[in-house]
Amino acid sequence: MNMFDADRWHQDENTISSKVPDRIENDFVIPNEAKKGAIGVLSRPWWTRIWTVQEMVLAPSAMIMCGHLAAPALDVRRACADVLMHAVSDAFDTVDDYDLLSFGDLFDDPNGTLYMARMRTHPSVSARMELGKLLRFLRWLKAKDSRDKVYGSLGIAASTYGIEPDYTISTVECYTRATFNIISGSRWLEIFSALRRPSCIDTTLEGLPSWVPDWSYDFSSVPDEEKGPSAINNPIMRENVRTPMMLEMTDSFPEWKASGSNMPFTAGLSSDGKTLILRGMILDELNRVGEKLEYPWPGPELQSESVFRDSIHEFKRNWRIYGSIGAAMDTIKGWQDLTFENKNLQTISGETRMDAFLTTLLSNRIRVTADRRKVLDYLQKSIGASFKMSSSATVMNQLHLPHLAPKLYHKLLGFGKICSIDDSEILSFGKSFTDVQLAFDQRMATTGSGYLCMVPWPSQVGDRIALLRGGRTPYVLRKAREKWEILGDCYVHGIMPGEAWSDDECVDIEII
Repeated sequence: MNMFDADRWHQDENTISSKVPDRIENDFVIPNEAKKGAIGVLSRPWWTRIWTVQEMVLAPSAMIMCGHLAAPALDVRRACADVLMHAVSDAFDTVDDYDLLSFGDLFDDPNGTLYMARMRTHPSVSARMELGKLLRFLRWLKAKDSRDKVYGSLGIAASTYGIEPDYTISTVECYTRATFNIISGSRWLEIFSALRRPSCIDTTLEGLPSWVPDWSYDFSSVPDEEKGPSAINNPIMRENVRTPMMLEMTDSFPEWKASGSNMPFTAGLSSDGKTLILRGMILDELNRVGEKLEYPWPGPELQSESVFRDSIHEFKRNWRIYGSIGAAMDTIKGWQDLTFENKNLQTISGETRMDAFLTTLLSNRIRVTADRRKVLDYLQKSIGASFKMSSSATVMNQLHLPHLAPKLYHKLLGFGKICSIDDSEILSFGKSFTDVQLAFDQRMATTGSGYLCMVPWPSQVGDRIALLRGGRTPYVLRKAREKWEILGDCYVHGIMPGEAWSDDECVDIEII
């Protein structure tokens, strides 16, 4: 499933057919052995290791060896890409349910190994890129020494900002020095986009400043129960698909320049090396924060030798899926309430409240070449069909069940929704979750001035929206005595082109 269906609805409808290779349009079928072979090559642990990236990129003529066979890396990349493209096309063009099930088994990849390999075979990774960008591309790869998540990328970075390997310092100091060097050297704050981490991963590095990304985690850090089978409900796959595309397709979307400053960029570091000093302004405060949107994933299927145990597990699993579907429906409804109950909601000239809600739901990642009206109308229809509350949900709300027993409410809500869907609506219901995928692991919020925002999942009422010189986006800050902690970047509807920025209101902001 295409990770960017959410912002490709109708957007390429006039060009898709011209981009599809002729052999896919014909009756050409890739043998299953070829599919298994391509996936077998890309699923090798070699692709998950940080140091092997340099081996492949820096080699004058890279060869990939597997068993007693060998082939040029470029040929392997092209062949695997063609095979996978055909495999996807064949599976979804078929009318045979068995073929679809076989496709799912073939692409079973809970650890995201296949997705990491596919990311590494992308042409962008073969070219030298800015270090901060490269660290985001490769953050899920493994390293025996966590410092090598930085040092292992220096040899293939377009600029290293004076960073040199130093194994006498701690991982925390390594990451802190690297981040400050990237900020001061690049003279912008794009590295802050790497501060976000999936909510299922705990913080592991004690003493790491809030403004320093934690690169120590990898695909093995995600709990098994969170490793879903697809790129939507698996955080590893989601990031390995979304990050490269977001970094490579920046020009395809409306420009973000929230801090549209004409003043020189400055960044300072305290004497203890822990406090980052930037120029910026505190714009607003969050006064209402919605629930975190989570994909309805009930956890992996388990099989035992006991039919009774399997039945009990399946029963519990079904109720977990009901509960998670109900929770997602309740979250979307709560986000809509934030929008429509706000008396001073800030909207752009000519747009409705629903337009503002839908645009924020997508963080305005709608292609500049798209028909925005079509995109928003489609999303409104998708949400209306799949997340609309039933009459029974209204009764449960009148009985205050969401407050008295929220888990039971979510399970009943999800159960009712599943029971109301007929076979012809199953695919469109699943597609509706794909449509809102850019909002997963985030919260919608409003500010005291009426701005509608999409904020990182740890955000809470009282956190501040800040604009920082050198940043494309606003950021969520949390007061820490006289200083601040940064939670990450965010989308604030109506100010992304720079309307709220003022050089005259800038002050020193100290972030710990």
